[in-house]
Amino acid sequence: MNSSRTQNTVRNAAWGIIYRIVTLLGPFAVRTIIIRKLGMEYSGLNNLFTSILTVLNLANLGFSSSLVFTMYKAIAEEDNELLCALLGFFRKVYKLVGLAILAMGLAVMPFLPHLVKGECPADVNLYILFAIYLAETSMDYLMFAYNEALFTAYQRTDVTLKISTVRYLLQYGLQCLVLLIFANYYAYIIILPLMVFPNNIAKYVMARRMYPEIVCTNTLDDETKRFIYKKVATLFGHKVGSTVLVSIDSVLVSAYLGLTMSGIYGNYYLILTAVNGLVEVVTNGSISSIGNKLVTDSEDDNYRLFNTMTFGWAFLIGGAAACMLCFYQPFIGGVWLGTDALLANRLMVLIVAYFYTWMIRIMQLTYRDAGGLWNKDWLKPYVAMALNLGGSIWMIQRTGDVSGVLIPTILIMIFVYFPWEAWVLFRHLFERSIWPYVGRMALYTGLNLAACAGSYGVCMWLMPDNTLISLVIRIPIVALIYLGLWWVCTRWTAEYRDLTGMAKRFLARKAS
Repeated sequence: MNSSRTQNTVRNAAWGIIYRIVTLLGPFAVRTIIIRKLGMEYSGLNNLFTSILTVLNLANLGFSSSLVFTMYKAIAEEDNELLCALLGFFRKVYKLVGLAILAMGLAVMPFLPHLVKGECPADVNLYILFAIYLAETSMDYLMFAYNEALFTAYQRTDVTLKISTVRYLLQYGLQCLVLLIFANYYAYIIILPLMVFPNNIAKYVMARRMYPEIVCTNTLDDETKRFIYKKVATLFGHKVGSTVLVSIDSVLVSAYLGLTMSGIYGNYYLILTAVNGLVEVVTNGSISSIGNKLVTDSEDDNYRLFNTMTFGWAFLIGGAAACMLCFYQPFIGGVWLGTDALLANRLMVLIVAYFYTWMIRIMQLTYRDAGGLWNKDWLKPYVAMALNLGGSIWMIQRTGDVSGVLIPTILIMIFVYFPWEAWVLFRHLFERSIWPYVGRMALYTGLNLAACAGSYGVCMWLMPDNTLISLVIRIPIVALIYLGLWWVCTRWTAEYRDLTGMAKRFLARKAS
């Protein structure tokens, strides 16, 4: 079991990295061509429509996570009859979700002009563009998307990642080609819904081939339905909270600062989400294995692993933050888009702080989700959503820049999300004092602040210009300072020994 669990985690993580590289480089290429061929305003339109449709995806209500959590036990007990019933129920739900997204999208369309400050590009129609984006999102739910739950529950997300990797390679390639040939936004955007068909059909075919005994034939009993509805009721709040916390920011930037600023902010946000995706490969590839381990292993073993994973996660996120802090400006200004696309340094620092406060919570969220504890902090997202939305609208009107949406979000992450989630985890899963964990996280964050400040200070002293040469020289500076400080300060800890031991065992298995 342990060997299989490790193999699945490694395989999922490996394909997760490949997928993330494709979905990191592809959008960079597409966005670059859009900005150079069409202009920054078109890039701002991309941000706006994507953010609106992310909000509309609230129609999912958390059914995906609820169903996968329910499937874990059925798979462990080899209860194929229940799995068939769950899959049949999920198929019905996804059809309703797709229709709900379509209906809500049509309801939003009359208000689109109010979400853009100033004029839109003269050669585009907001309504037609949004309808194409909406078609892609709703069709995804209506066409076999429910099969993805099987791969997740069986810890084989590598299968869907392979299919999605091929899909996005084709999609980004075609989009770059039509933009270069036609320089037309409509020709670029129509590719999005067209790519849904082969992607979802391929997932359906693979699901039938790998799990032929799991088909949508049975009816789910009322007790299981009630269990899922109860989970959905709590997950809805989490989904609303996380969506408002992240996606509404781009909508507010467009509505109050205009499409051009939305495009510039979107460039930084694209890099942020790309880094998020790369580092989250660790948790996305392991959540199913962690869920299985929580059921099969002792509480002490799980707590020790959590501490080790948290140590590794803090090191990883701090390193990513140090790189972003030192590489953001020379990459955007000297390599990618030029100095006209740069935000002020203070705003860049806030974006890095936003990244860190968002991502440092992910390991505790992974354990919360794997343990099915969504209902224990159901009130948190509503409190955070109200504070964040009100604070962001108030601040962006007074600051007149993107700090108005960043500062409230950072404060919500620090003072609402992190402590609330940690309390739930330690009260209901580990059943022990939270304070040792809080102390460790404060220590890790202090160490990361010192490492980031030291790296940034030395980089700005030696290579302050935003050029390619500056970027290249800054890379070894950041690596030396960050890695050296962490090694000096943590090499004596049990978490360091456990993590390096896990790495050595993994490399030994690979070498044999």
